[in-house]
Amino acid sequence: MYRLLDCITQDHIYGLVAVAAFICVIGSVLSTHMSSRLTQWKGKRRLVQLPLAGLITGATIWSTHFIAMLAYNPGYAHGYEPVLTGLSLLVGILGSVAANAWLAYGNNRYAPYVAGAIFGLCVAAMHYTGMSAYLLPGRIVWSLPHMVASVLLGAGLGAISYGLIAKRLDGMAGRIWPAATMVLAICLMHFTGMSAVEIRFDSSVVVPPMAISDTAMAMLIFGVTVIILLIAIASASIEVNLEGESRSQLEHAAQHDPLTSMPNRMWLARKMDDLATQLAEDETARVAMLTMDLNLFKEVNDLHGHAMGDAVLRRVAWRLSMQLGEGEYVARAGGDEFVAIQVGFRCIEEVLSFAKRLHAAIIEPIDLEEVSLRVGASIGIATTLEDGRDAAQLLHKSDVAMYRAKSETDRPICLFDEEMGRINRNKMQLVHDLRRALENDEFELVYQLQNRLETLAPEGFEVLLRWNHPTRGRVSPEEFIPVAEETGLVRDIGAWVLREACREAAQWDYPYSVAVNVAPQQLVQPSFLENVMDNLFETGLLPQRLELEITEASIIHDQAHTLKVMHKLKALGIRIAMDDFGTGYSSLSMLQTFPFDKIKIDRSFIQDVHKNPQRAAIVRSTLLLGDALDIPVLAEGVESEDELIFLREENCTSSQGYYFGLPMAREDMRRITCKPIDDEEENAA
Repeated sequence: MYRLLDCITQDHIYGLVAVAAFICVIGSVLSTHMSSRLTQWKGKRRLVQLPLAGLITGATIWSTHFIAMLAYNPGYAHGYEPVLTGLSLLVGILGSVAANAWLAYGNNRYAPYVAGAIFGLCVAAMHYTGMSAYLLPGRIVWSLPHMVASVLLGAGLGAISYGLIAKRLDGMAGRIWPAATMVLAICLMHFTGMSAVEIRFDSSVVVPPMAISDTAMAMLIFGVTVIILLIAIASASIEVNLEGESRSQLEHAAQHDPLTSMPNRMWLARKMDDLATQLAEDETARVAMLTMDLNLFKEVNDLHGHAMGDAVLRRVAWRLSMQLGEGEYVARAGGDEFVAIQVGFRCIEEVLSFAKRLHAAIIEPIDLEEVSLRVGASIGIATTLEDGRDAAQLLHKSDVAMYRAKSETDRPICLFDEEMGRINRNKMQLVHDLRRALENDEFELVYQLQNRLETLAPEGFEVLLRWNHPTRGRVSPEEFIPVAEETGLVRDIGAWVLREACREAAQWDYPYSVAVNVAPQQLVQPSFLENVMDNLFETGLLPQRLELEITEASIIHDQAHTLKVMHKLKALGIRIAMDDFGTGYSSLSMLQTFPFDKIKIDRSFIQDVHKNPQRAAIVRSTLLLGDALDIPVLAEGVESEDELIFLREENCTSSQGYYFGLPMAREDMRRITCKPIDDEEENAA
């Protein structure tokens, strides 16, 4: 220990020791940074980084050693042997490459510590090779204990340094501690190694004239150090720039839609956070939210394909971007929905002008591949002037206003008002109540009779859904069915209806058919067919007695899938009826393609059919079509005897409606479907 202290405090020039320490610190910071990258990168990038990291680390060790050697003052003439001096640099570089290679490619938890030990041994090997190049008029005698101590210090502190590199500590700790332990490994190894030196003068030993002098050595070290550090700094700078560019590109990609190159939902979320902060800090700040949804876009996809739909979105996005001025932004929120933001406006008229500009840009004809297309837009607006200062609520309110604009075809731009908010809150409450209705057993089925017109005898029942709300009483299907379809709850509700209808029909004494409506969302469920089969198996209902009613809207969503499902249902023996015939735009093609067992004429054509020539013509055409295709026709909504007479004269097959009675509760229905108890006793006797 005393020899070490004497070596540091008495045998060295402090100024050069400080320079050596400075070079060691800078080089160690760069070395640990480069080595840490080796644990993160893969492939060719790692192969390029490996020799560069080895060069910087080896040069740091070598420069620190020889600057410290220049600081060592033995008090007599000395020099440096050129070959061994150069060899010591090579030893430092190759040893550092070996250590970093072990760090990068080691495949067990001890690999970083082994790599650090190799680094420490490399420092020792370079040190003693460099000392062998030290020429003076005498010879050097080494103290073995100090030599061993120097090697152990280098290897131990090197293992700690590389272990910290592998841990990838966060923040400044991840930079300071690995570099600090590397500095200690190099410096303590050097000074402990120098304390092992004992010089014994010998006048017969002469320093050769070819030896490198201190001045030449200083210039050499300076040149090597400057070159290596410049390489390291340039490399780090290039790396940082590349990472910055990559990070910018990734951030841009994360916040922009790849199809339209517009800001996306993530960008919108960050912008909303910024606006929330701005509105909270500045009471005079004004913000307007505009939610836009394209009209007729689904038809573009259905008729022209998704590639054409994508082209339309790109064109619309470009047009919207061209309309933006200072303080105006547009993002694609998803699908065919866009969100525009305007800040710093003075009055509501400026916001309306902005909305009109965007609307005009959207509705212009879009010419693509010799096809001219038009899409409309519904725009909802909410502003801080009247709708609050919560950014998230403004976006929600603009969305509510957009749906109002969508429902009012004569008003494509709609400002939010409290009435919309009330309606939306009621709708949200209705959705909440619908979710609980199944759990609380609030639904029930009623049964509408279907009669053969030839004999007026019953032939079956259509089940209709009713909701008994615990506080509101009976809720009209016209109110809750659209909400159930919009939210997807109709899938669970429809499954319950089908299960209850099959269970009830299986208990009837007479083999009447039971008709159940199937929603479009049910048909696209992968498990729909399996659920139907399970219900038939569990209840024991014959498939021939089950009739599923499907509308044209259900088929249009996915014709190929629906056709496949219908064929499988037909193979089971289940009958399929086309419901609401005549209300769609492709009824004739549907009848030609899909295997229907019945056509149901919509009630809108039956009302006053005996007095309305146009309705009469439509009904007659449908009956002729059904007769030609050998498909029975049922007329819905028969309410008067005159309507019934007309249908019988035109040879309609079946009918249902209030003329035969209101939809019946279960008890009333069972008086028709089940044998009286007296009859059963008489038959038993």
